[in-house]
Amino acid sequence: MRRVPKQVGLLYVVLVGAFLAWYTRGHKVDYLVAVVSAFTALLALPAAVVAVLRSGKTALAPTHLGDVADQLAQAVRQQWEAEARLRRLNDPFPLPVAWEAADADLVESWTQLKELAEDWPGQSPEADSAWAVSPRGLAGEGGKLAEVFEHVPTRRLVVLGEPGAGKTMLLIRLLLALLEHRPPGGPVPVLFPLASWDPARQDLYTWMADELAQDHPALRALIPANPPQAGTCTQARALLAHRLVLPILDGLDELPERLRARALHAINQVLPARQPLVLSSRTTEYRSALTTPEGATVLLNGAAGIRLLPLDPAKAAAYLERDAGGSATKAANRWTRVTAALATDTPVAQALSTPLGLFLARTIYNPRPDEHLSDLPDLSDPDELLDQTRFPTRQDIDTHLFTAFIPATYRPHPDRPTPWNAQHAQRTLAFLARHLEHSIHGTPNLAWWQLPRALPQQALAAGLTVGLMAGLPASLLAWLQAGLPSGLEGGGVIGFTCAVVAVVIAWSVRDRNPSSGIRWSWRGKSWLTVGLPFGLVFGLIAVVTVEPATGWGHGVVAGLLVGLLFAHMGGVRSVHPDLDKAVGPGTVLRRDRRTFWVITMAVGTLGAIADGMATAYGVAGPIGMSVWSREGFLFLLTAALDGFVLGLPLGFMLGLARSVWMRFLVARTALAAAGRVPWRFMSFLADAHEQRGVLRQAGAVYQFRHLDLQRHLAQHQP
Repeated sequence: MRRVPKQVGLLYVVLVGAFLAWYTRGHKVDYLVAVVSAFTALLALPAAVVAVLRSGKTALAPTHLGDVADQLAQAVRQQWEAEARLRRLNDPFPLPVAWEAADADLVESWTQLKELAEDWPGQSPEADSAWAVSPRGLAGEGGKLAEVFEHVPTRRLVVLGEPGAGKTMLLIRLLLALLEHRPPGGPVPVLFPLASWDPARQDLYTWMADELAQDHPALRALIPANPPQAGTCTQARALLAHRLVLPILDGLDELPERLRARALHAINQVLPARQPLVLSSRTTEYRSALTTPEGATVLLNGAAGIRLLPLDPAKAAAYLERDAGGSATKAANRWTRVTAALATDTPVAQALSTPLGLFLARTIYNPRPDEHLSDLPDLSDPDELLDQTRFPTRQDIDTHLFTAFIPATYRPHPDRPTPWNAQHAQRTLAFLARHLEHSIHGTPNLAWWQLPRALPQQALAAGLTVGLMAGLPASLLAWLQAGLPSGLEGGGVIGFTCAVVAVVIAWSVRDRNPSSGIRWSWRGKSWLTVGLPFGLVFGLIAVVTVEPATGWGHGVVAGLLVGLLFAHMGGVRSVHPDLDKAVGPGTVLRRDRRTFWVITMAVGTLGAIADGMATAYGVAGPIGMSVWSREGFLFLLTAALDGFVLGLPLGFMLGLARSVWMRFLVARTALAAAGRVPWRFMSFLADAHEQRGVLRQAGAVYQFRHLDLQRHLAQHQP
């Protein structure tokens, strides 16, 4: 929702002041609180009505699919250029990772690849001339992976490497290079972290479409299917069906071992032969996934492969010295003994032969660009890595680097204070790592909407919170109007009822993804076909059993409220934001929170309008009182407040069903009170990503910088 202009706030203050002056001149102050509350609720009506009844983008998307792909390409470019900058992939310079052809038993033979590509209809001679002569032609270094990809006849490539060898870093560079040379309307390279896919439950296309819609909510918009008889499908699904997405599938090894072979089989079955793709994995895990329980080998259809090599010792030494400020600086001279050992077979040479090892070492031992070595007397000396008594194996050095990494990233800075010290950050990150490993079965995707899984009985906690939020206003209103006993009784009944219903709702939608927002659509007719007949029936009962004069009015009130209950299945539709903008975790949270409050306030507002209409009918009819008299106006405001307070519980429950923010808020509050996470949880995650480099961002979720860092934190209690 847009910000309210300052003039509106000033007008609000003037109106409230004028109303109070008018009211206190001729009325007692006994009901002043109730009247002011009702007046405030009425002032909120226009903004709430406009926010909910604004026409939404729920019709078929008129955009041509090629234009959709171009907008998606722009968003993907923005997303990964920003991520490359935050990961410091080019600072101080891009690491020159080299590779060679993968082992022949892991990929298709080169002859088979050429024959397969030559048999494709419409294959041009120009394409044949760009193919490599043999697998040896796939060898390369640095930023040449895009060229190597074009040299593969089938444009299918498997990227293999050891832990920390730089596979994801290389895929990001490949993605940006492919976007640089992408023709208008051409396929868009999109990086999909495979860890969030369960091939036992989800079809590959369905999962990729869900991932696209999560990171780019505009792709949920509908578009005519092909053939037209099939009706409509989302833009995400249409892009996949028309091969306008080039999948870059990162991290087959991050899937559970039992699912890796099944995932390869699903990729072979779902993606057509002419669909280009890139797949990355650790070498040992990939070799294991190729072998079925019966002993047969199942390769990735039509794929060539490369294997990443250890870093060149001289280039690794130059990288460390350059990051320290240059070879002539005092900070760089601290690396002299270590860099001399990089060409040996010592544990330190093995540990610093990967981009991950270099990243951890430079973070721990080098001052930051805005720090001076003289101001860091306690900065560790890299020579300690040469102590083979303390670190007899590479694994010992790896463990030390992971252990020292978090304290190094959170070391205090005199000019940049932070609310999180190293101990607090270590405790929080270790808890989140255990949450990913145990609560969400080892996934690397740190999604804020899955935090409730770390809270036992999260559905019960959310239900009790909603019951409290619904019962307190009702108790206060009943107390002001009828005394304390009536307030406790009425609020208790409403709160308990809402709590029970909210527990059921929270449990049934516990795996729901965030909402991107809502708009009202008149296409949905369930609110009309169910709500209004209910109102007529209820009004008829009220006429017979209560009072003919006011029965129809109360029937309309009930009909409108119940009609809104069914609106979330009919009239309310999702918003489709701009496609050419990348969506991050903070943006997703703000949109989902806005959805919750718009629904809640809209239902409360409708209750105020409906009860006000019914009361106006009763005042002007049987009672004969003028609505514009002071007594009638007071009566009308009080009734509107009653309707608003009675509509809020229904709004809370619909908001709980349509969004995930409330459950996240409850979980974050409980975990923060227990000292597990900071109160400013999202600010902590953003700082860990943007300032510390501990987390990386993949679309709408965060991930730890490396899966091994996540596992280390999960296994080592701070």
